[in-house]
Amino acid sequence: MPTDSAVIALANDVCAQFARAEVARALAGHSTSHAEHATLTERAARFDALVDERWRELVKAIRAGLPRAAQVERFMPVRPLTNGHVELHVHDTSARRLVVLLTGAQALAVGAHLTAYGATSLDRIGQKLDPGLPHVKAAPPFVPPGVAAQPATPDGSAGQPLAWS
Repeated sequence: MPTDSAVIALANDVCAQFARAEVARALAGHSTSHAEHATLTERAARFDALVDERWRELVKAIRAGLPRAAQVERFMPVRPLTNGHVELHVHDTSARRLVVLLTGAQALAVGAHLTAYGATSLDRIGQKLDPGLPHVKAAPPFVPPGVAAQPATPDGSAGQPLAWS
């Protein structure tokens, strides 16, 4: 049975080889000669082969360490699509798999709401997020073009940093 550090190392290796393949493909797209393009395309293919090999090892390691019901999935729970939509892969309360298709704007709204709800929940149980966040300075008042602006404060801020406690 593989150790947790061995599984993490395999996952990191899969990610590293995938990144190398993507970089090689991107460089091939910007190559200046046919020879350079061929070399970089061949390099990407070698990294892709390593990804496939390491992926099989990772799946084998995960299956060895998890109960029979666990399955490895090749996709993320949130997957951006090339048409600007986002797929959200979830399970309902009966463990049925569902795929929710969102537009980009809907996905951003859902993400913002989940972040806000999470921050509110943490705040309510006493975990303050303020120390980890940068201070936000008040924005200067909006001044239409052609109207004289109010003088700025010496340090350039328009008052005390805004923070909720």
